[in-house]
Amino acid sequence: GSELTEDEEEMVEKILKAHEETFPYLTDDDKYRLTQEELEKGNVILWERVSELSTKAIANVVDFGKQVPVFTQLSTNDQITLLKAACLEIIILRLASRYDDKEDTMSFSNGLTLTQQQLEVGGFGTLTPTIFKFARSLVELSVDTAEYAMLSLICLISGDRSGLEHPEKVEQKQEPILETLKHYVRKRRPDSPHSFAKLLLKLTDLRSLSVKGAERVLQLRMEMPGELPPLILEMLDRTEN
Repeated sequence: GSELTEDEEEMVEKILKAHEETFPYLTDDDKYRLTQEELEKGNVILWERVSELSTKAIANVVDFGKQVPVFTQLSTNDQITLLKAACLEIIILRLASRYDDKEDTMSFSNGLTLTQQQLEVGGFGTLTPTIFKFARSLVELSVDTAEYAMLSLICLISGDRSGLEHPEKVEQKQEPILETLKHYVRKRRPDSPHSFAKLLLKLTDLRSLSVKGAERVLQLRMEMPGELPPLILEMLDRTEN
């Protein structure tokens, strides 16, 4: 059946609440661009802003996990492993959800809105066009906030991450979320039977984007002025794995 059960509706609400509290809705009035003066300073100012916002984004992803009981029921070590593995994927997914297809821009949590070129210069480099393409593909699927929230949690609670102590327990926790997403997607799009499968394929795209992102972090260590913020290094540097 493709109807949402009461338990599933409750699950959607809880996941959505955790998502919205750690990634608040942005109105058009909240969005702002860099000033001419800031733009004239070029790469350095963009780099500072993007790295500062990326640090904040990581902290918000950690908070998102902490607010979902199904995640906090896992062992502390597994929570850390999962957060490190999924963090970049969830940040990219969240950024993609703030893509404006009319303006061809993306917005960070605080409203800073950048063009593709500015994001590229701000540290995302050659990864930028792929992120924009990914965001456009989500617009085509008309993904809503609840679906973004559930996809984020499915990313986070993935039993196939390397280094997990109890992978089978993680898989067990993921199953009802997948089932809930499936019913939610079918209820929302009764005439599109393949929508759920298409959404899950986006998680595969996210994985490869995240691998390229981790490589990008290594490049940035060589290229950029000053040190990368410690939280970014801790969460995104995969060299010790």
